[in-house]
Amino acid sequence: MKYLIATGPKQSAVGEMHDVRPDDGQILIRNTYVGVCMSEHYGWLHAKAGDRFGHEPMGVVVEIGENAEGFAVGDRVSGTWGGGIAEYALADPRKDLIVKIPGNIRDEDAVLEPLSCMMSAVSKVRFTMPGTDVCVVGAGYMGCGAISLLKLRGAHVTAVDIRPESLANAKRYGADEAFTVDEARERFLSSPTPYSGFDYVMEWGEGDDSLDLAINLTNECGQLCVGDYHTGHKRLVDMEQLNVKAIDCLSTHPREARLSAIGARNAVRLLASGEWKYSGLPVKIYPMGKFDLAHAELETKYGKYMKALIDVTKVDGEPLIL
Repeated sequence: MKYLIATGPKQSAVGEMHDVRPDDGQILIRNTYVGVCMSEHYGWLHAKAGDRFGHEPMGVVVEIGENAEGFAVGDRVSGTWGGGIAEYALADPRKDLIVKIPGNIRDEDAVLEPLSCMMSAVSKVRFTMPGTDVCVVGAGYMGCGAISLLKLRGAHVTAVDIRPESLANAKRYGADEAFTVDEARERFLSSPTPYSGFDYVMEWGEGDDSLDLAINLTNECGQLCVGDYHTGHKRLVDMEQLNVKAIDCLSTHPREARLSAIGARNAVRLLASGEWKYSGLPVKIYPMGKFDLAHAELETKYGKYMKALIDVTKVDGEPLIL
């Protein structure tokens, strides 16, 4: 079977490896898509020969091992089984997160790993009052998903981003208000008081500037929920403001297995029912042989598409936006 392997920094190749068959209790999945995640971008930039990428799979069950229960050949599934970007993957329902996808959810919207991360992160924001003001800094794919989930929880959401295109997406997926960074500074920070910002701020920008802005937008004794700040090199942030304002800084990144499983299943149920309106997003699909191009274009995708996917059924061809 074909699989993707790094040959060095920003370079990968499609190789061949032996076919796999399910052992006792396993199922064999033919991968359809594997999502391109920003959390792997730094690893791609500095890859060593032999590194593997891809942790956001979606596919179809093609073979059932002896004593494997709960699945049938032809089931569309997504979750967190291993194997990277490869034509086939082995998964064990007793150990791996494998969730069936209903027929009314399209494949391109069914890559569950990032959706479960959004669900997990938003579940940790500690507000209970409907209509509570929540600010989301960073309105990319993850940030817009968080915005739509915060709206489901009854929040009044303000989005902040450096790009007008991302702010348009934020409004499309539920933000009540949307501001550029300069507009947000003028609106909330030009005449600062202990409570001129927000009691609840989520940060999804994954950079020094976005996290510092989120800190400054958080009120005294407010909660700063850090969603994306977990990849690449070490960064410098405004620890003085965190301390002086006694901000409750909470990492919402940890992916506890149980919470991720609940989030993935709830995501499927909410998407299928139409309650979570985070479907039909513009996605750009690349064949396996264009994996490096997919990563190279991550910084220029804004206003063009929301999410990049690798089509594991194709090696060559031109990328397309759906």
